[in-house]
Amino acid sequence: MAHEIAKLLLEHAGTFSERTREIETALCLGMPLREIEEYLDWLDSSRSPQEDESRPAGVRSGSRRPKAG
Repeated sequence: MAHEIAKLLLEHAGTFSERTREIETALCLGMPLREIEEYLDWLDSSRSPQEDESRPAGVRSGSRRPKAG
């Protein structure tokens, strides 16, 4: 359950500082850093280009691939 909460927090972080804070929160909830990174990669790649352009530069997606499975 804690990982699902962490994922929701990460999903709704809109700025770089919010994302940083939520990564720290996810770590405190016991979510492994590798899993956080994979989830953020997937999240960034799944956003539409229009959504991506509306986000601050610090949280725009790159050329990352989502986790398979």
